[in-house]
Amino acid sequence: MIKYPLFYRMRIAEYLTFTARVYSLITNAATDSVTLEPFKSRIEKSKGRLEESGKKVNTQLLTVNVTECDSRRDQAMIAFATFAEACSKRLNPVVSEAGKAILNEIESYGSGITRRPMLEESAILTALFAKIKNSPFLSGCLQNMLGEPWLEELEKAEQEFTEAVEARGNAKLDRNEEIGGEMCKEIRKEFETFFKYLDVMCDLNTDAAYGKLVREINIVSEETNALLLQRAGRSAKDVVEEISAGE
Repeated sequence: MIKYPLFYRMRIAEYLTFTARVYSLITNAATDSVTLEPFKSRIEKSKGRLEESGKKVNTQLLTVNVTECDSRRDQAMIAFATFAEACSKRLNPVVSEAGKAILNEIESYGSGITRRPMLEESAILTALFAKIKNSPFLSGCLQNMLGEPWLEELEKAEQEFTEAVEARGNAKLDRNEEIGGEMCKEIRKEFETFFKYLDVMCDLNTDAAYGKLVREINIVSEETNALLLQRAGRSAKDVVEEISAGE
């Protein structure tokens, strides 16, 4: 008789492992006389869908938003640097020296900041913001050239970019969990149907291959259940009792 795994305790990764192991047993057991169809094909299909759920999901619209925010950030960065350069050429020596100091600080991070990879650009801007704010000299220069609105605009653009990246990441995780959960339910139903079929075939004693497959699946179920309960912090005795109760 088939021993069922504790499906209700399984996470997506554990579903993937259990499915891969059992499907391998089914494939090895299938012969011309024992085809195990249509169950084998249905489990294979659900297995593929479950594996696919763990891959990249479509976040096209959110990616477009990230790209747009990156472009706005680049525009704000170019504006800030251009303003600093313009100030450095002013006839007013106070403004001129302030502009040169801010421009030198920007250039210390290398040329082409806006051409850097998106997240690298974020790291550079974060460092630049911190340096200007934490340096009394640079903060004074920013005030002398009336550059606060320009820097604030750049900071806002960077914040919007960061939020767009986080939204895309969260949406991907949420979508993966949603799809993965649905696929787990689907493949659980396929296994339960197949296991009932195996029990019937074993009762009919039509072929020894069915009994052999049941024993092999039971080993996988027992090992899976033990790991699930141990993960939950249960004792060895509790593991045995809950597994026995589920049979």
